[in-house]
Amino acid sequence: MKGIKSIFVVSIILLLALFANGLCIQYFSGGNNLRAMPDAIGSDNTNGLAKRLLGNLESSITEENPVNLMVLGLDGDKTRCDVIMLLHFVPSSSHLSIVSIARDTRVISDGVYERINALYSKGAEKRVASKLTEITGLPVHYYITVDFKGFRKIIDTLGGVEFYVPFNMNYDDPTQSLNIHLRKGLQMLDGKKAEQLVRYRKGNAKGQGYTEGDIGRIKMQQDFMKALLEQKLNISTLPKADEIFDILKQYVKTNIKITDAAHYIKSAAKVRSDEIQTLTIPGSSHLIEGKWYFIYDREKTAELMEAHF
Repeated sequence: MKGIKSIFVVSIILLLALFANGLCIQYFSGGNNLRAMPDAIGSDNTNGLAKRLLGNLESSITEENPVNLMVLGLDGDKTRCDVIMLLHFVPSSSHLSIVSIARDTRVISDGVYERINALYSKGAEKRVASKLTEITGLPVHYYITVDFKGFRKIIDTLGGVEFYVPFNMNYDDPTQSLNIHLRKGLQMLDGKKAEQLVRYRKGNAKGQGYTEGDIGRIKMQQDFMKALLEQKLNISTLPKADEIFDILKQYVKTNIKITDAAHYIKSAAKVRSDEIQTLTIPGSSHLIEGKWYFIYDREKTAELMEAHF
């Protein structure tokens, strides 16, 4: 199914940034009204953890080694990951890089060529992480997998995002109940409109849409993510923390424990949205045996990773 596109990673990056920034603001301002959080998202063990975490902040260490977080966004059937990104965080410098991988990237799995987004149904996060490491050369330490439904809820909870839509976007697909109608110009995007923006790839008429296909869409998602962080990474979001955490617990699966996050929380709070580095695995689209694949350029990918990591 070509329907549920790359709308998930924006939510997760924002949630992580808000989580880190919010806890630090509360801690250093003397606030103590954070509700208890589970050891891992979705857990029921909430007794006193927030207090223990805040107690750890003062003695939290600054890790020297970079940490890599894989972000996956599942399609409507929850069998394929239509969003695949790797967040590379360096705690010592509070530097964050985001590496995007086209969902149609052609890979070999069990001796058969297929798209990387199909690997989730065969081995969940472990299978995708293994292939991601093969492509980038970076180990995956943590993962976050999110249901697309949470995206609109997050944007609406935060009051929308002001964003400049670069051109008119019109696309209708009744088979997916997908209707995208956005007009060019600066506007406030609520959850529904934000979803349309980051799902858009092609228009109703031939020749409309991104000339780069999925790569063009990825760049738009990255621009939206930066706008989201610039506007929402501040103390005004704290009153909405409970609502955001509820959404996170409902729609997100992760192996990150809050106790693990304590080691990185001070450094994460110093991340500047205007200094986030966004990269895309290079390559080009090709029609092979009746299917479109994104063939990543191994040599250029190696050069890209060598230059930045």
